[in-house]
Amino acid sequence: MKYFLGFLVGIGFSLASVEFKVCTPEAPVTAVYGQYTVLTCSFPVQVEIPLEKLVINWQRVEKEEVVYSYYYGKEQPSHQSPRYSGRTSLFPEDFKNGNASLKLDWVRAEDVGQYLCFVGGLKGSGQGIVSLTFAAYYKEPNLLIKLIPSGMMFTFESRGYPAATVSWYNKERENISSLSETLYQQDGDGLYLLQSILKVSGANKSSSYTFLLRNDVLHQSISRTFDLSIETKADDISKRNKWMLALSLLTTEFGIILILAKALWRKEVSQQELEL
Repeated sequence: MKYFLGFLVGIGFSLASVEFKVCTPEAPVTAVYGQYTVLTCSFPVQVEIPLEKLVINWQRVEKEEVVYSYYYGKEQPSHQSPRYSGRTSLFPEDFKNGNASLKLDWVRAEDVGQYLCFVGGLKGSGQGIVSLTFAAYYKEPNLLIKLIPSGMMFTFESRGYPAATVSWYNKERENISSLSETLYQQDGDGLYLLQSILKVSGANKSSSYTFLLRNDVLHQSISRTFDLSIETKADDISKRNKWMLALSLLTTEFGIILILAKALWRKEVSQQELEL
């Protein structure tokens, strides 16, 4: 708080406060990656503060980093941390209603933390703290299909935050997640790269599989069901095996979309991947 206290003293501001109460939400605010969020902060409107005497300062608690500073009737960008330059704003038209809230654009993982809101005038001052958490919607998953000697390997890949819950089900709606492996790796943006792998043996019979991803923080659910049919045919000329894959993918998040893909593999190239 060194800067915070220093600039108040520098402009001759009194820290004495009697009934000046600044209000901020008790529950953490969950911001969505790439979108904007508003950190709510209000002050009593019954205390008249000339706008030229109004001071509003937003600061990171952990890093003593100035997020936004307003006094002398205007913003003070020279005191702002470069990380927040061009991404923050107040609602000056609503100051008369006691609104000192901060709008933060293009939220990212490094914005997670506690934010101190200080409001003051000639008759008093007050402050409150807002906790900011972070989440990101998972993207439409990519499906990779790979032929392996024992059958088939399915891999779903997506990206979001926090680590999602993944489940796999067979045609009988039995949970077969124990047969799968789900890996998480954080990228440079702080998001999780999710990869869930299911290996199926005896893939010469028709079957159906369902992949379910849940991001409970954002109440997001992605369910993908696909029917699989693989047949083996003899090639009288080359005497090589051919694989024929017929895949139908039922999309449930954006309505019903049916995708039918067919591909032929010779045995010697059966390790190639098909990406949908």
